[in-house]
Amino acid sequence: MEAIEFKTIIHNGTLVIPLQYSSQWEGKAIRVIVLDDSELLSEPVEKPKKTIFKAISLNTQGFDFNREEANVR
Repeated sequence: MEAIEFKTIIHNGTLVIPLQYSSQWEGKAIRVIVLDDSELLSEPVEKPKKTIFKAISLNTQGFDFNREEANVR
């Protein structure tokens, strides 16, 4: 299955497929998924918040690591 994305406008219930694709799909069964761009444009786009990591310091003096105990399930 091949996925191709393009934008078009529906006129009188007819969806126009660009010429570059219509000839290769002539007579074939295709699947159409419609996404309404008008809703996407009306909502403000939020920028992802930048995560700031702060350094931490742990006192591991006297810590005894036991690999067998750590891997017990």
